[in-house]
Amino acid sequence: MGSNMKVGYLITGRLKSTRLPKKLLLEIKGKPIISHMIDRLKLTTKVDEIIICTSTNDQDRPLEDIAKQNGIECYFGESDDVLVRLLAAADKYNLDYILNITADCPFVDPEYADKIVEKFVETNADLIRQFDLPHGVFSYGIKVDALRKVVDIKDSTDTEVWGRYFVDTGIFNVLDLDVENKKHNRPGLRMTLDYQEDFDFFQVIFDALYVDSKVFSLTEILDLLDRRPEIININKNCGSKFKKRFISQSESKLKKMTKVETALIIGAGSIGQRHIRNLKKIGISRIVALRSKKGHYQKLPKELNVIEVENWKDAISTNPDIAIISNPSSLHVETARKIINHVKGVFIEKPISDSMDECHDIIDVFNEKKVVSFVGYNMMFHPIVENIIKFYNDNDVGEVVNIQCQVGQWLPDWHPYEDYKNAYYARKDLGGGVALTLIHEIHLAIELAGLPTSVVGEISGYDELDLEVDVCSDLMIKHKSGAVSQIHLDYLQQPSHRSGLITFKTGWLAYDFTKMELTGQKKNDDIYTIWSDKNYDHNQAYIDQMSKFVRFVEEGRLRHDYDASSSLKSLNVVESFFESSKSGKKVGLNYNERFSF
Repeated sequence: MGSNMKVGYLITGRLKSTRLPKKLLLEIKGKPIISHMIDRLKLTTKVDEIIICTSTNDQDRPLEDIAKQNGIECYFGESDDVLVRLLAAADKYNLDYILNITADCPFVDPEYADKIVEKFVETNADLIRQFDLPHGVFSYGIKVDALRKVVDIKDSTDTEVWGRYFVDTGIFNVLDLDVENKKHNRPGLRMTLDYQEDFDFFQVIFDALYVDSKVFSLTEILDLLDRRPEIININKNCGSKFKKRFISQSESKLKKMTKVETALIIGAGSIGQRHIRNLKKIGISRIVALRSKKGHYQKLPKELNVIEVENWKDAISTNPDIAIISNPSSLHVETARKIINHVKGVFIEKPISDSMDECHDIIDVFNEKKVVSFVGYNMMFHPIVENIIKFYNDNDVGEVVNIQCQVGQWLPDWHPYEDYKNAYYARKDLGGGVALTLIHEIHLAIELAGLPTSVVGEISGYDELDLEVDVCSDLMIKHKSGAVSQIHLDYLQQPSHRSGLITFKTGWLAYDFTKMELTGQKKNDDIYTIWSDKNYDHNQAYIDQMSKFVRFVEEGRLRHDYDASSSLKSLNVVESFFESSKSGKKVGLNYNERFSF
């Protein structure tokens, strides 16, 4: 690259795989997989050094022989801390900029690697990614100075999956490189080696294209797959197995950069008071409640021991670190706008709004101001849901095929001390109705089955409560994965119940929040109880949720699974449901799904 910048391509790899032992040394056409990969990287024009970056463990020593055979360098560093290993290698070889990929990607593309370097020279971005390419083809571009900062702020020594350390804090310039050749735009295509089926997939492609030891191009690979689509089916099912493993490893751990001491509560009804009590339980004792003393105003219980203020000026003057927005849904975005410049984090009760109209704008403000957002889907923290996700991740039961959810609750029982017709969940102007208020199941279905592509909805004409909102709603959601979710929500059931059935290709789960139990069955196994606790305290999910929010604020974590942008998927479904119920037609949904690190 010349005297101004030295670029190294660091190939991270070890020989510890249990799914496919010593996979990097498996041979195709008389050469190890990793050697084929090196052949491709030697075609780059913007790289000064190619380095295998492995661990000091004895089992990884054969990679040094591979490096010598191919005329490249080999660096031995930290075993599990990939980020420290990359930084140490960069320092040893005096690199200013590094490209990186794992060693199980024999189809890595050299031209796109060069494009990353060119883009860095143009933009000076800290991290450059290429998620629209097939998985296993794209490289990562990392500025060494940014890598050094990440190593300083991380709080974990296991960084095999490291992308979120750059993304979650929002302090780095992360750029997604556009793929101009539309033929190459195949983000759902898997070209990496983790399982025997992946190896079989690679063998078929090499048999077809590898002639006279010549490196074949990405275009040639994709042309072959278009002519012979049956090849894709060889490792088609490996994607879901890899994704589950990846998700379980992807949680970044960051050092605390600030401390939360003061919380501002906006909306001190029943849920707001619950948050006050829970904040005190996790150690935040200075709590301010903004209350207008209008409408349904009632004095807060003395034992809450909060500072009450009546206007925004006084609320801001207390210098809150975080804000908890628990007023009616229709007021969420407006409230967030008023406080976002004065706090480090904003917690918003679900849903983020009753309309998508202003959501994108407020999300842009969160990002611009570097304020942590968190939308309160407390059900995701319930042991039943946590064990559903654990069962799916830990067991080879295949993809989700179908989800059925039944939620029925008698609305007048919610708050017997007030007229239910005046409560926010019963009023259209405040964002009420079952689809918005009981949105948890919609959110869960998306988490399990993936992005929705269409919604069909019906609102029952039966309404003994005489409300202007939907009181009995049925949704059918088609997911991109092919799965279908059927969700029933109502305010009419006596006694109330909340249950569901999740069907996988080779197993099922049945949950019941009324009985507090989760049962299931895997292929060739007996039915068994996965979790049950009749004495479980429902409030614990709220505590765990608030604890995570506070931790994210203290870490400065802007990107996470509960941030404002993540909540838009379920809200979009609800809006489409209302549209479908009016038109009597299926409503399509469009998303740009990327493999996201």
